[in-house]
Amino acid sequence: MPVKNVRGEANASPRVPGRDIESGPLKEILCRIGEKGRLSFAEFMDVALYWYDGGYYASAVNRWAEAGDYITNVDISPVFSRLIARQVSEMWEKLGRPAEFTLVEAGAGRGLLSKGIDKTLEEICPVLHSLIKIRLVEINPNLHECVSPRITWHKTLDEIPGPMTGCILSNELFDSFPVHRFVFDGGLKEIYTGYGGRSFVDIAGPPSTPLLEGYFERAGVRLVEGQRGEINLKAMEWVKKAAALLETGFVITIDYGLPACELYAPERRGTLLCHYRHTLNDNPFVNIGDQDITSHVDFTALKKTGEENGLYLTGFTTQKNFLLGLGIAEELKESDDLSLGNLEKISHNRNLSRLIMPGGAGDVFKVLIQHKGADRPALKGFSFRDMSSYL
Repeated sequence: MPVKNVRGEANASPRVPGRDIESGPLKEILCRIGEKGRLSFAEFMDVALYWYDGGYYASAVNRWAEAGDYITNVDISPVFSRLIARQVSEMWEKLGRPAEFTLVEAGAGRGLLSKGIDKTLEEICPVLHSLIKIRLVEINPNLHECVSPRITWHKTLDEIPGPMTGCILSNELFDSFPVHRFVFDGGLKEIYTGYGGRSFVDIAGPPSTPLLEGYFERAGVRLVEGQRGEINLKAMEWVKKAAALLETGFVITIDYGLPACELYAPERRGTLLCHYRHTLNDNPFVNIGDQDITSHVDFTALKKTGEENGLYLTGFTTQKNFLLGLGIAEELKESDDLSLGNLEKISHNRNLSRLIMPGGAGDVFKVLIQHKGADRPALKGFSFRDMSSYL
């Protein structure tokens, strides 16, 4: 019989169809559990996603678009890059048009977003295009390529020379950072990952770090008995690094998530989701190394961590509001009829609507911008509606 988890449910077998249990992230996870008895879920998730030998984000397998497991904003429409380029151009103007300006994209993947931004800047702001340096940070060396002397690839944020003036951008990065799982059961307990001989098991125990115990007091959130969820400590570490790297400029975070008061509302029972071949499931113990594991971002924690490290709130809103503020409506193409000749225009407009769809990507994705070394500037991205008060 499979060993049951803390909810009394049987966990799935760790054996993965098409994968050799004697190699890759699954073998590493089982070895570590054998040595330690149990792992924090953050360590389990880190190996499953980032282990050099077959981790989800370390392999040469295509993870994006129709051939992969999920579709990003850039896959939906190149207009997304065009609109972000408009915001970057305005940021350069707000900083006084400095002679040096660096754009860092963290979690760049294929680099499509930054390449689209670069192409658009050549069109709308040739002066900025002539001086901008683009640094793509991507942990997977299989995705690195030689683009131009202006565009370079790096494995970590630590490789970027600082202090810098410019913008640090991430699009769907934080949601894939390893998270700690918790349950409130007579007090805060961490949910560890163990192995019962035939299946992975959840093991409740004391928090592995005092940072977990102080997390909710710092957020001003009170948990209720039985409440479960995830805590993303690595996201806060990343914000600290970004703040230290940036001398003057902005940090743009685009991801799905919520303010702490909503993310940890009593009725919520966690947000962990797995993406596999354009399907969703909530079982991280299957398809290890072959499926993405994600959770919603706590934007309140990002704001507070930023303020503690010299990054101040510029604005916060939904992706829908942000793109409307940047003029996505101007990108619509006129189409008088539904004839075959207009199919390209119709498809173009349909994809734009997907970016701002209420109840879909337009509301699920949020945009947080923080600034350093400047007075709080008014940016067009927040001209339609700023929701900073929600944080």
